[in-house]
Amino acid sequence: MNVSLDKKDDLNAVLTVELQPEDYKPRVEENLKSYRKRANIPGFRPGMAPMGMIRKMAGTSILADEINKLASSALYDYLKENKIDILGQPLNSESKDSELDFENGENFVLHFDLGLTPEFEIKFSKKNKLTRYVIKVDEKEVDKEIENLSKRYGSLEVIEKTEEDNDSLSGTLTELDDKGNPLEGGVEGKTTTVLLEMIKDKKTRTALMGKKIGDDVDVDVFKMFNDNENVMTSTLGLPAEGIKDLNKKFRFHITEVKRFNPSPIDQSLFDKVFGEGQIESEEMFREKIQENLENYYRSETEHHVNHEVQHLIQDKHDFELPDEFLKRWLQQSYPDTYTEESTDEQYAKEANGLRTQLVKEKLLEDNNVELTSDEINQTSLGYTANMLRQYGMQNPDFDTVREFEQRNRGDENYMRQVRDIAVTNRVTEIIKDMIKIEEKEVTADKFYDILQKHNEQHNH
Repeated sequence: MNVSLDKKDDLNAVLTVELQPEDYKPRVEENLKSYRKRANIPGFRPGMAPMGMIRKMAGTSILADEINKLASSALYDYLKENKIDILGQPLNSESKDSELDFENGENFVLHFDLGLTPEFEIKFSKKNKLTRYVIKVDEKEVDKEIENLSKRYGSLEVIEKTEEDNDSLSGTLTELDDKGNPLEGGVEGKTTTVLLEMIKDKKTRTALMGKKIGDDVDVDVFKMFNDNENVMTSTLGLPAEGIKDLNKKFRFHITEVKRFNPSPIDQSLFDKVFGEGQIESEEMFREKIQENLENYYRSETEHHVNHEVQHLIQDKHDFELPDEFLKRWLQQSYPDTYTEESTDEQYAKEANGLRTQLVKEKLLEDNNVELTSDEINQTSLGYTANMLRQYGMQNPDFDTVREFEQRNRGDENYMRQVRDIAVTNRVTEIIKDMIKIEEKEVTADKFYDILQKHNEQHNH
């Protein structure tokens, strides 16, 4: 057996495996004997069919299978022994034809194209600057949050008629024709609830003031729902394309009138928000809210810094990859996703992701970092807790998180994702130590303006 490597350039190579009879014959003979023992051939007792017949029946396929196994094993042993890192998987060579005459040949030559992992330098330094925004929580911000909490924990009461903007009306909507009669074949009897303060059009809002159960009000349905097609399709049960064909005039038949009353700022609200007996005064309530807001904003701004670090990885490391090889590998590995027509467009995103991954791996290696089992465990718990929150469990208790986390550990994709998150966390901290991060105090509104502009710039 002979294995050799022919480097075409720094990113591409052809690896050749040459096999002679002494490399494969013993194993082929062993497999033929094993096949003979298992073969059930009419006219012969099990294991007693002539070897010539067995060779004629299965010899070629067994030989081909053995050659491929030996070549694959030799290929990966060579890469490991010579510490050659590759991207993707080896492919049958396009530039050299393998010699595989399984019917008549004795010597076999297999050629494989390789995409080599590029050599590159980490380019972070103190010249790279990022901004960590610091949001100062003032009394106005605390007042706003208390107002929101008061509304969240408020209550509804049935009233006789609408008098205030925080009153709501429930009823049914029926489409009208040009004469003000129910439109034949139109929308009819669709139930909805509207909060007066949410209606932007002043004329429509005024028309719904002073109304009680049983009243009918003719309204412009587009103005009633602030021209929001998503709300209209959901409420009226129509596809998006059907909205433009609606008549504007609808009759709103009122079946219920309610008023939303915000919760008073008292012990009852303190207990609902933070748990019974945890807060004893309005002063403590305000302090706790300020602390929570500061923690929340600190988390938000740090998340933004971490996100900017990911951009910095790509901005500073635009090294070349074996592009054509990787495109071919993607097409062969995922033919339904990467077609001849779509590969070029999709590859740019794949290439950026691959460069990022290579930078992360190099940073871990250069800094002698190995993820600990505790890091994996903590990351897994945090990842599971976030998933539960996305499913609607805002404050899952530890036992619930632990139960779901233990179940998920059996999923290879889940554990791969957990490891990726843990790696990203460690690498991000390494990079933050290598660069300069300047702090800048801003208001919450200013921070979210910055965030929106960033998202628009990067198409997030």
